[in-house]
Amino acid sequence: MNSRESRIVAHVCADGWLTTYIEENSLQIVNGRRYHQKRRRYQIGYCNTQEELLKEFEKDIKKQFNIKPQKKTIEIRTRSKRIFERISKLGGGNSRGWFIAQEILNSKEKIKTQWIRAFFDDECTFEEKTGRIRVKSVNESGLNQIKKLLKEIDIESNITGPNTDKTHYLTINKKNLKQFNKKIRLKHKEKRKKISKFVKNNSL
Repeated sequence: MNSRESRIVAHVCADGWLTTYIEENSLQIVNGRRYHQKRRRYQIGYCNTQEELLKEFEKDIKKQFNIKPQKKTIEIRTRSKRIFERISKLGGGNSRGWFIAQEILNSKEKIKTQWIRAFFDDECTFEEKTGRIRVKSVNESGLNQIKKLLKEIDIESNITGPNTDKTHYLTINKKNLKQFNKKIRLKHKEKRKKISKFVKNNSL
């Protein structure tokens, strides 16, 4: 487990996906013979409009798994059963099913903060009037795991809900904003600038 892998998993939990499908007429070569038959494919993907986040995800996949993913405008995709199974083991999943694996929960602080950073890059919103950071999710158990990670690096947060759409909010209040900005430092340029500006202007 390292920071690259931690970021990959967090991005998949947030704005990414893991899917399997059947390729009906897949070419396979066995002992020199060519066969066309059904084959299960495993796909890992990530979508974001922020170029810096796409580039990081692409670079992390290349370095971590020694495989070059495909890039299509605002998407990064690759097919690999090996990568699919590894990310699944570490908690990658759909909106309701993702979790933070024990391997990450028991890791060094840097690995934990990189998971948080990547997930918040994708999922958090910053309220400039109140100085609050919020993450909205249907996955309450996942939010509780994030709350635990944040507490371990001295960032307090609270969870509210369920809302009318069955979602929950994880909120980091203004008084914890400076610590968040110091420990996490988002890569998303716009969010990072807004948070840093608020911290500076309000002498936090």
